Amino acid sequence: MSSDPWGDLAAALLTVRDLFERDGSTHHGFLPGSLAALEASNEPFADEWAAAPSRNAYTAGLHLATAAMDQVASLAILLRTHEPVSIYGPSSVARSAIEVAARCYHLLEPGITPLERIRRHQTERLAGLWEQKKIAERVAEGRLSTQVQTAIEHLDRRMKMITDSAHRHGLTPRVKDKKRLPFLAGQGVARAIGATDLVEALVGQGNGLGAVSYQTLSAVGHGREHGMIQYFTRRGALLDRTHGDVFGSIEATAQQTALDLAGTPIGVVRMLDRLYADFGWPNQDVAMAGRRLLQVWARIAEIPSISA
Repeated sequence: MSSDPWGDLAAALLTVRDLFERDGSTHHGFLPGSLAALEASNEPFADEWAAAPSRNAYTAGLHLATAAMDQVASLAILLRTHEPVSIYGPSSVARSAIEVAARCYHLLEPGITPLERIRRHQTERLAGLWEQKKIAERVAEGRLSTQVQTAIEHLDRRMKMITDSAHRHGLTPRVKDKKRLPFLAGQGVARAIGATDLVEALVGQGNGLGAVSYQTLSAVGHGREHGMIQYFTRRGALLDRTHGDVFGSIEATAQQTALDLAGTPIGVVRMLDRLYADFGWPNQDVAMAGRRLLQVWARIAEIPSISA
C-alpha cells in the first residue's frame, strides 16, 4: 500500500491527461482514413447552420474532451491537497468532468447517421444561443440598450439559421417553451436527453451506476444535505437530546473518496477510447495509462476491480 494514496489518485489521472494533451498537440484533429475523416469527407447536410456540419460536430467532440480533461487536471490538484478545505471541491469538479465526458461520448457515438450526429451538435448550439439570449434579457431587466438589442437580434438570427436548416433536413425544432431549452427532434428522438441519462450511458451503460454516481456528485455540487453529509462523521455524545445533535467532524479518506468518485475515471477512460477510435489516433499509450488509472483507483477504493 502506498504511503500517499491521495498522490497516487492524482498521479494516475494526470498521466492520462498528459498523454491526451500530447496526442492532441501531435495530431491536431482527426487523422486521414479515420471514421471521423470519412464522415466529414462528404457534407450532404451543409446549410446555413454550417458549411461543414459533420466536421464541426467532430471538432466539438474534441473541444468537449479537452474541457473534460482540463477538469480532470483540476480534480488531481484538489486530491493532492487532501485538506478539509477541499473535501467538497473534488466532488463538484468530478461532477463537471463526468458530465462533459458524457456529452463528448454521446456526440461521438459510432454507428449513428451523419444527420443524427449533426442534430446532436446543432441542438447543443441552439441551446447555448438560447441561454445567451436569456442572460442578456435578464441582465438588461427590460431596459434594452441599442447594444444589447443588437446582440439579442444577432442571437435570434443565428438560432433561426439553425432551425430553418433543421426543417430543410427533416428535423423538428421545438423552441416554443420559454422555460425549457430548445431542442431539435429527429427520427426516433422525440425528447431531449438529460445529463443523468448521458452519464448513465457513459458510466453505467444500463446498470444504474452512472445515474447514482452523478446524482450523488450533483447533491454535493448543489449543496443538498444528503450529498453534503456523506463527508460528515458523527462522533461523541448528543449535544441536545431533543433534537439529536451530536459532535461531529468533516473528513474524507482516500479510500472513501476513490469509491465515491469512481464514476469519473471510468467515464474518462471510456470517453477517450471512443475519441481515439473515431479520430484514428494510436491509442496504445493512453489505453495502458487508462487501465493503470482504473487499477490504482480500485486498489485505493478497496474494491476488486474497476473496468471500462
